[in-house]
Amino acid sequence: MATNFSPFVTQIVEADADDLPSNGRIGIIDIGSNTVRLVVYDAPARLPVPVFNERVSCRLGKGLGKFGKLNPKGVELAFRSLKRFTNLAREMQVESFVMLATAAVREATDGAEFAAEVERRFGYPVQVLDGVAEACLGAKGILGGSPDADGLFGDLGGGSLDLVALDKGDFGDNATFPLGHLRVSEDSGKSISKAKSLIDRHLRSVAWLEKIEGRTLYAVGGAWRALARIYIEQNRYPLHVLDNFTLDGRVARELTKVISGLSPRSLESMSGVARRRSDTLPFAALVMNRLIKRAKPKAVVFSGYGLREGQFFEMLPEKMKKEDPLISACEGFARRSGRFSIHGSEIVDWVAPLFPNSSPADQRIRHATALLSDIGWTEHPDYRALHAFIRILRLPISGVSHRDRILLALSVFVRYNGKRKQYEVKQVRSLLDAGDQYFAAILGLALRLAHTLSGGVPGILSKSHLELTTEKLTLHLGKEGQVLLGEAVERLFYELAGTLNIEGSIN
Repeated sequence: MATNFSPFVTQIVEADADDLPSNGRIGIIDIGSNTVRLVVYDAPARLPVPVFNERVSCRLGKGLGKFGKLNPKGVELAFRSLKRFTNLAREMQVESFVMLATAAVREATDGAEFAAEVERRFGYPVQVLDGVAEACLGAKGILGGSPDADGLFGDLGGGSLDLVALDKGDFGDNATFPLGHLRVSEDSGKSISKAKSLIDRHLRSVAWLEKIEGRTLYAVGGAWRALARIYIEQNRYPLHVLDNFTLDGRVARELTKVISGLSPRSLESMSGVARRRSDTLPFAALVMNRLIKRAKPKAVVFSGYGLREGQFFEMLPEKMKKEDPLISACEGFARRSGRFSIHGSEIVDWVAPLFPNSSPADQRIRHATALLSDIGWTEHPDYRALHAFIRILRLPISGVSHRDRILLALSVFVRYNGKRKQYEVKQVRSLLDAGDQYFAAILGLALRLAHTLSGGVPGILSKSHLELTTEKLTLHLGKEGQVLLGEAVERLFYELAGTLNIEGSIN
């Protein structure tokens, strides 16, 4: 039976977010220039995990530059899609709901009429974002996953390019241009040379782009993610995860130069390129190419987070917004996957003596790994290590580099006594240097020892502690802890000491 739900406030939502129900779902409809999409998230949770995600390529912005109006065929397809989406949201009992519209609806002469008709037909208002709001909301999506992001946020849609300067988590200058891949393709008459002049003319007007040199470009948008997918496929990059995939700025510029010169037919023949993108992908590549030339970033990070995730984060309770996205996500997975209530911080404190000089970044990885260290217990023992490894590599966690993601997975793989010559492990292990692999080996062994010693029961680890000197590793059990000593504990402890290449002692 359908359950009615109220339309959410028609602003970038902050008010009343603390009143979200503990089992509430957040629904966001994004009416873009190229696609219309419904995403429904589980909430409240710091990690935006979609329980439903569907898009329809309506191309509302097709012909906008020439005619100034929304594409009539796209309008009818959008109405059909929105009818399905709003009804699905009701059936899913979405409790907090917002409909956003971006460049095409904003710029079309009949955009206001379209938005009013949507509200008349379906009963929910459409928030038509201006350029600044669209850019800032997208940037909040990046900051929700990477709170200390520094450089330039760039979101390429079908109708517009949104740019926001980021200063270690703070907003700076922003700009919006009619440089979406669909818009540039049409306004240039599908001429790459004309498109280049068009793009450069707009970007030259942004003096503050010069401040980005040597920093990071955070690239958002389906068309730009398609560029990353091409690189991964063509170069046989071993980790097929687009979020936080990173390219050197010079490599990204060369990649986009090549792709911008390819024909749609050539792109269609490439693995990883959807046919629906092949006609405008060269123009998406060209926009990035010219932006890199102008801003000179050191690196390009492709992000799976953008406008919708920014809206999601704004709808969360204030306390939740301040949580570390990685730790919060891993705590959630630990609650759903772990056998016992032993807390990650208890394990982290216990293994800390093994890493006396580690950086805050590595301490964060240790904490996340400890939280995930029981994630594979439901699997068959013969496959536990590999299943846990693959699952962690693919977890929908944000703000994590590929290096960090592999460190997490490899550490838990070792914790489950996985053999590091396993094919799936060898494929990605090459992305870690020798120091990282050693870190994962020590952490994995320490986690295995911690779980064996405690049986996963909270409070037991605190009855013992590790002590590391330059010559010896000591496990102090004391009188209370002696009852926990057994053959398995002794074997694992001396294996850990041997890996550290020092003497081991238990007392």
